[in-house]
Amino acid sequence: MPGAEIAAGITSLRATLHIAKMMISLRDAEAFRAKSIELQETILRALDSGIEAREAYAKQLNVVGELEEEVARLKAWDAEKRRYELKAVGAGAVAYVLKPGDRGTEPPHWLCATCFQQGKKSFLQNEMKMVLRRLIFTCTVCNSTWRPPKT
Repeated sequence: MPGAEIAAGITSLRATLHIAKMMISLRDAEAFRAKSIELQETILRALDSGIEAREAYAKQLNVVGELEEEVARLKAWDAEKRRYELKAVGAGAVAYVLKPGDRGTEPPHWLCATCFQQGKKSFLQNEMKMVLRRLIFTCTVCNSTWRPPKT
C-alpha cells in the first residue's frame, strides 16, 4: 500500500533534517564526515521509500483500470442479455431468442443457453445437414448440437 511507503519516506526525510541540524553544530572534521555519511544513507532510504511508493501506486492504478474494464464489460453484457428471453425451441431444448420489442433490423436467431449462462453470446448455426430428415443446429462456441422436432 502506498501509504506505508510514503510514511517511511517522510520518516527518513525527518531524520535527514535532524542529522543536517546536528552537522551544523559540529566542529570536528571526523565527526562531520561521519554525520555526512549518515546523512547520505538517510537520503538514500528516503529515495528508496519514494520509489517503492510510486511503484505501489502504479500497481494500484493498473488494478483500478482492470476493474473498470471488467465493470464496463459486465454492464454491457447485462444490457445485451436483457434483450433476450429463454424459449422452448422444441424436442425439450431451449435457447435464448430476441424479445419481440428488441428485434429491430436484426434477423431472427437463437443463442446457446449454455454459453448464454456463462456470459457469452453464441449463435446456434444450421449445419446444413440432415439427420433423420431433420436439420442439425450447433453452437459455435461449445459445440453442443440440437435437432428441432420433426414437423
